[in-house]
Amino acid sequence: MPAPVRGRRNGLLLSLMAPSLLASALAQAQDSGDARTLDSVQVVADRASTATKTDTLLTETPQSIGVVTSDLFIDRGANNLQETLRYSAGVTADAWGLDTRGDASTVRGLDPVQYLDGMRKLYNFSPMARPEVYGLERVEVLRGPSSVLYGAGGAGGIINAMSKHPSFQSAGEIGLQVGSFDRRQLQGDITGALGSSGNLAGRLVGVVRDSGMQTDHIDDDRIYLAPSLTWRGERSNLTVLASYQRDRTASSQQFLPVAATLKAPPGRRLDPSTFLGDKDFDKLDARQISATVLFDHAFNDVITWRSSLRYIDSETEFRELFPDTYSNPENPFIDADNRVLNRLSYGVKPDNRILTTDNALQFDFATGAFRHLLLAGVDYTDFREEALSFSGAGTPIDIYNPVSTGVTIPEWGRLPDQRTTQTGVYVQDQIRYADRVSLVLGARRDHVRSKTQGLRDKTDNETTYRIGVIGDIGANLSPYISYSESFLPVPGQDLYGRAFEPMRGDQ
Repeated sequence: MPAPVRGRRNGLLLSLMAPSLLASALAQAQDSGDARTLDSVQVVADRASTATKTDTLLTETPQSIGVVTSDLFIDRGANNLQETLRYSAGVTADAWGLDTRGDASTVRGLDPVQYLDGMRKLYNFSPMARPEVYGLERVEVLRGPSSVLYGAGGAGGIINAMSKHPSFQSAGEIGLQVGSFDRRQLQGDITGALGSSGNLAGRLVGVVRDSGMQTDHIDDDRIYLAPSLTWRGERSNLTVLASYQRDRTASSQQFLPVAATLKAPPGRRLDPSTFLGDKDFDKLDARQISATVLFDHAFNDVITWRSSLRYIDSETEFRELFPDTYSNPENPFIDADNRVLNRLSYGVKPDNRILTTDNALQFDFATGAFRHLLLAGVDYTDFREEALSFSGAGTPIDIYNPVSTGVTIPEWGRLPDQRTTQTGVYVQDQIRYADRVSLVLGARRDHVRSKTQGLRDKTDNETTYRIGVIGDIGANLSPYISYSESFLPVPGQDLYGRAFEPMRGDQ
């Protein structure tokens, strides 16, 4: 069920409930007679699937995990994925500050791997369309090494965003935002059963935004449309999620010199909104289409099959003219009056195609006093990228009178094509004793192959393990002890043509 529309700090939000819901509410009011004041409801997430790939209570999961529901991050005014993670333990939500190029949170000081609906979404640093938070139900943060279930990844952990799914309970909302920086956004979310059979539900989520940003001359425009269907059978469930997203913006990171900001003399400090690029040159246009299929079937009370499949087609064009503030950070100016900076230009056009699938059998059974939830699965990912790029010198600019003199777009050059495939086989057993103690055992074998045009193919094979114990000792306390491992392949090779070793981590 979609979260109710709430006030947001970035502007005025108007909510119009769907007519059918309004009529239903009026009918109930007439039937009940006098109006009643309902008690407030506090929504607390007590389950998560990211840590175990099963629907498990947090109090039975021997790993640090945080869940941020849409109720929370909408109330907090989150406008992007990294802002949903503010106030999450162990997370630096805005590691690069305001940055339209991507969501750059860190977990325990390390870069996490970004997932969507349990499947990896990002594979390198190429810019792509950022997740639309209005289309998310919750965001889960798994802290620590997680390669046993997810394969290649860093030691910091993963961030898993979960999309909104159809509900068989009718609900809907329409919202209008008007806020700072000429922000205007229309958003809508409607869901409910389709037809009279009672086994089909649909949902449609949409966002249209026309907005500026804190940085001058930077737009934050978006079109987002996400239809979805769920079919519910006696022992089977099928959900199909689709999305179309189109973003028009530019880099909000202007790399303002420290000599004119933190260390600026009186009267010489630049305003944070200062734009030092070229409004006719700078751009970050992204288009992304995705389709996801989620299926599960219970053969009986013991065996359940779960399968997920997703395909992403993404195209992005990024261009930026930025000041050279790193060659000589203390004194980057090229004139005697300390006003003029050299600028550099950079651009990249990545086209990404990502196919991901995860298939697992779940066995729910008991051996004496021990209850087992055994998971055995195989996942596969095929990431492909073709890209054009350029870099070069730009025209100088007076930072205190930033009027750009224009720039000619350099000739685009083709980057080496890249392809990465990963196949993983994993097994995990969650053992529950006396409904108070849980033991989690897991192992995984991965085969990762990376192909970069012009270089030798690189292959990495890795086995990772996991073990953890957690117990309920009362008073809402569940201490745990755990050990887990991670590995992350490093692309490329050294000067002698030797492939780099993967980065490995354990906790």
